[in-house]
Amino acid sequence: MFEQFTKEQVRILKKICENPIFKQTKPVQLVVKNKNLKDLRLDICNHYDITEDIFLSSRKDAILIQARKEFVHNAVKIRRVCTQRIAEAMNKDRQMVCYYLRKPSPETDALLQTFNDSNE
Repeated sequence: MFEQFTKEQVRILKKICENPIFKQTKPVQLVVKNKNLKDLRLDICNHYDITEDIFLSSRKDAILIQARKEFVHNAVKIRRVCTQRIAEAMNKDRQMVCYYLRKPSPETDALLQTFNDSNE
């Protein structure tokens, strides 16, 4: 019923297991997944040194645009949240979220690159 592996089969299996594709990586300890969008919004507001009320306002200062863009890109690329929920968390409409997604966000891309580099 159970058969022993030959030495050649063992050698092949060891070679397969040494392939980096099959190695399990440890979870990144530096990344703390936020529980919800409100926590992510708080983190973004603290990073840009603005209050939540200003973040949710209709003002269009450059720093607010950057913070909102960063929030949208983080929510979509890292948290995988739909645009409707992001719009509700920002007090904006879905069209504004889609507008922010079309704009490049080098900060989020750099963050994602560091995540990818640490997993290798």
